[in-house]
Amino acid sequence: MKNFIWDFDGTLFDTYTHTVTLLHRYMAERGRRYDYGALYAVCREHMGKARAFCGADEAEWAEFFRREAELDTPPLARPYEGTETVLSEILARGGSNFLYTHRDDVSIKYLIKFDLYKYFAGFVTRENGFPQKPAPDAILYLLAQFRLDPAETIMIGDREIDILSGKNAGIHTCLFTDGNPGAAASEAEYTAGNMADLQALFLK
Repeated sequence: MKNFIWDFDGTLFDTYTHTVTLLHRYMAERGRRYDYGALYAVCREHMGKARAFCGADEAEWAEFFRREAELDTPPLARPYEGTETVLSEILARGGSNFLYTHRDDVSIKYLIKFDLYKYFAGFVTRENGFPQKPAPDAILYLLAQFRLDPAETIMIGDREIDILSGKNAGIHTCLFTDGNPGAAASEAEYTAGNMADLQALFLK
C-alpha cells in the first residue's frame, strides 16, 4: 500500500473524549442530562444523530461546535499513540498521506498544533463542499488531483461510512477500531485496533 487517506476523529486523533465530555456538559447547562455512555456511542456513530439525540436546535448546535473547536479546552484531543511514527514511516517508504474528514478546518489546526501537518500531501475537509460519506466524491477528487492508483490507495477510518466511502471509490479500506464494538459488522478489508496494528499490516 502506498497512499493512505485518513479520517480524523477517532482515527488520527482521539477526539471523542473531548467532544463527548464538552457536549455532556453543554447540554447539562441547558437542563438536559444524558447518560454519558449513550451519548458517547451516538457521537461515535454520527454527529448528526447526536444532535437529534440531544434535541439541539441549529443555534445550540452551532454554539456547541464553537466551544468544541477550542483546541486548549480540556479534556484535550490528542493524536493516538504512534500516529507520528506511522505517518513519517509512510513518507520514508515513498508513500503519501491525505486527510479526508467531515470536520472543518479545525482538523488542520490540530495537525499544525501537534506538528503533523508536514506529513500530509492533501486535505479534504467540510469546507471543500463535497457530499458527505459514504459518497465517494471526495476520494475520487483526491485520486484524480494527485494521480493516485486506486490499487495502491486505502481509506482508514473508525466508522462504517469511512469504509463505504472507500469501497464506493474503488479503493482498499481499513477500519480503525480503538475498541469500537461495531468493528465486527464492518465491510472493511482490514481491521486495526491501534497504530501498531497498522504498522504490522502495511509497514512490515
